[in-house]
Amino acid sequence: MRSALTLEVRYYRNYATADGPAGRVTKRLTLDPSATALLLVDVYNGIQDDEDIEDLSGTLGDLWRQTVRRIAIALGAARDCGLPVVYAINSAPRIALERSEFGRHFQRSWGRDFNHAFREGGVDPREYHGGRPTPLTFPAELEPRPGDYYIRKHVYSAFFDTRLDTLLRNLGINTLVAAGFWADICMLATALDAFYRNYRVIWLRDGTLGGNRDEGPKAALQATDWTIRLFENAIGYTATTEDFAAACRALRGEEASR
Repeated sequence: MRSALTLEVRYYRNYATADGPAGRVTKRLTLDPSATALLLVDVYNGIQDDEDIEDLSGTLGDLWRQTVRRIAIALGAARDCGLPVVYAINSAPRIALERSEFGRHFQRSWGRDFNHAFREGGVDPREYHGGRPTPLTFPAELEPRPGDYYIRKHVYSAFFDTRLDTLLRNLGINTLVAAGFWADICMLATALDAFYRNYRVIWLRDGTLGGNRDEGPKAALQATDWTIRLFENAIGYTATTEDFAAACRALRGEEASR
């Protein structure tokens, strides 16, 4: 049996106890590494009809790149200690999304056609809208590798009408450590669906950002803080990327000494 993965986490308690007042509480969780996976949501640079996110200038671009670097630390740690890595990435299946309420609202809110934005090459054109070979590019440090798992999603949640739940059940996963973009949209929708499916969800709170990138860095930080507070209150735990990486290093060291 593998050693345990011990991680310091945080959640929000809405009532006072003998141990302390209401508010944010930290505790140590003991996780079974054979039942834990790293889930990365929409960790790509850009899409076909838009500029690359990595080309953002100023403070917001710096925030995005800093977040990518922190996610990369967690990704390397998860791979090093043998945790499954699952990517959940936007795609454009031929299911008439343009005629759905989701597709119509996406067009109203974002000013683009979801199917066009997330077309990709190299897929079966009978099932997906085709496009250039690499419509979604990844930062080099977050590039999927052989052996990682890749799930194509087509709404905000990575669970809705996808193979994600089946994959996780086949792997024996009950705990998801998650990072990615954007906190108040796809990350939040995915976390809520995971929670409803009885998965324990741990967000890497410095491995995500929220907000509309057109509104600038201040709005992004405010949206991130608000969403993390909501998540800790209503859905699950958060941890830092460094604490997660340290827990993975400790697990590797313990297993190497056995």
